Amino acid sequence: MMLKVRGIVQNLTVNSLFSRIANATLQNLCTDTVKHTELKCWKCLKNLSGKNLFCQYCSSVQKPDSQGNYYDLFDLKLTYLINNVDLSKKFKQLQSQLHPDKFSNKNQEEQAISETYSSYLNKAYSILQNPLERGLYLLSLQNISIEEDTKGTDQKLLMEILMLNEELDEASSEEDLEKLQTMIQATIDDLTKNVNASFEQKDFNQAKDLLIRMKYFTTLVSKVRDKKNQLELDKHSK
Repeated sequence: MMLKVRGIVQNLTVNSLFSRIANATLQNLCTDTVKHTELKCWKCLKNLSGKNLFCQYCSSVQKPDSQGNYYDLFDLKLTYLINNVDLSKKFKQLQSQLHPDKFSNKNQEEQAISETYSSYLNKAYSILQNPLERGLYLLSLQNISIEEDTKGTDQKLLMEILMLNEELDEASSEEDLEKLQTMIQATIDDLTKNVNASFEQKDFNQAKDLLIRMKYFTTLVSKVRDKKNQLELDKHSK
């Protein structure tokens, strides 16, 4: 009698398990179907096949995907290191398709969408081509910001930056500035490699610390370039 009861319980358990799996599978299929049917053209309301820039039925430009990210826009993998040549090619391709001048004969809504998309495209390209901004963007996708952490910046780093700023102030020739810029850029290049390793290991806290450091050195490079430009202007004004 006990064996029969145990067998019935086991059968019920197995049947329940298969039932749950079947229901979960069905729910997933339904969810996928819903996600697919949600991609509709804003103008003709027909279902879109994938994330296309233009509707395959009425050829209307589509609105930017509010749930997408900059990497999706350029068909790039979500990694820190990217191929800048591929990024530039894709940017020019999208720019030629989405530039507002292409929509001068379209209705107001399509013109507005093209302007929004073009602005979104320019911002995405500007961020992804810059190692610092790209790293900060990847952190933002993890809901991490460095702004609140800069107050507690390592004192050793601050002293290093202070000394480099003093060296910049004392630099009076193009040769001095060139040496300083080369040294700072080498530091940024090393930081870029380390930031990439941190993202590959999903060590976002380490990536954050390295990007804080990179931010200081990137600012220094900009200051060096500004001073070089000023020296050049002073030379021509004499």
